This record gives sequence, C-alpha cells and structure tokens, in this order.
Amino acid sequence: MKFTSETKFFLGIIGITLLILFAAITIMSKPSKPLTKEALIPDSAPTRGNKNANVWLVEFSDFQCPACKLFANVVDDLAKAYPDTLFIAYRHFPLPQHPFAKKAAIAAEAAGKQGKFWDMDRLLFTNQETLSETKVVELATSLNLDMTAFASGSGDSTIQSKIDMDVAYGNSIGINATPTFYLNGMKLELASPNDLKTKVEEMITKSQNTMTKSQ
Repeated sequence: MKFTSETKFFLGIIGITLLILFAAITIMSKPSKPLTKEALIPDSAPTRGNKNANVWLVEFSDFQCPACKLFANVVDDLAKAYPDTLFIAYRHFPLPQHPFAKKAAIAAEAAGKQGKFWDMDRLLFTNQETLSETKVVELATSLNLDMTAFASGSGDSTIQSKIDMDVAYGNSIGINATPTFYLNGMKLELASPNDLKTKVEEMITKSQNTMTKSQ
C-alpha cells in the first residue's frame, strides 16, 4: 500500500504525539523524590515529639481553614499517642481569602515565644469561628501569658517575616491548599482526617518493623 505525502505527514504527527504522550505518562508515573527534612523543617518551625524519630510529619496549615481544624484534632491525637516515635512540625500557610489567618498565625508565634505555641494553636482552632483581635487577647490571657511580651511579640517584624517565609516556601513546592501534609518528605493525598491517622500509623509500624529486623 502506497501512502501519499499528505498521509505520511499526518502519520508522522500522530507518531510524534503518541511518543510525547508516552513520555509524559512515564514521567508522571515515576514517584517524586521526597523533600529533605532540613528543607521542610527549619530550625524556627514549631515542633513537638522526638526530633530523632524516624517518622516525621510536616503540616502546612491556616488557623481559619475549616478543614485544618478537623485535621488538627488528628494531629493532636497522633502527637499524644506517639511522643517517642513521631516528630511533628507546623508551617504557616495563611490563605488570602481568610482575613484573620495571618494575624492568628502571628498570635500563635507570639505565644510560642513564651513556650505556648501549641496551646495557642489548640485555642485558635477551637475558637476558629469567632477569631478577632479581642478574642485573641482573651485566649492569650487564658494561657496566663505575659501580655506585655505577647503584645510586643505580636508586632515583631521577625515573626511576620517567618510567616512570609513559610508561605514563600510553600508556594515554591506547589502548595495551593490547606492543610497539606508531608510524611517523611512525601506529600500525602488525603481524603479525610482518618486517612492521615492511617498513613502515619502505617509508617510508624513500618519503621518499627525495619528497626526490629536490623537488630
């Protein structure tokens, strides 16, 4: 069978298109490389748990995000259940559509200067629907913070810069929604808070089994 030059041209285009599609599928099917612990957890990040644990979880979150509030309960439960085998870090990612999100992040960091970041974290999520300047002062007072130092911290430009750096880093790795979690450097695709619990516990079990075999 003879092909006309026009037919050969179209067959060539189809062949090239198929090659491009195959290459794209191959690239997308390859697992992405995990991000490093050093990049995901800077020294300034609020953390809890065992820093030497083999399993580590990083959350990019927004205090005015309803989904973040739901996941925060699971993160708290995991932190309490696995204090020796899990290391947890928080990164700020206040979304522009949430008007009080950045102020809430600043309040959490200001409380953190007095060792109360996670206490404020819990209160901010619990009172998410009523956050305001007045409410934040009320929450800080309930934590028995030095209110003069808290007010000073709330206006500290280094805190604002820290939050801005978290957002910039989040943008650089493609984060566009909250909460976003990384487990041992790999981004998690989660359908529900329970998915997070399951994946973290599976990783902890896997890590423990690996350690047992190596002994």
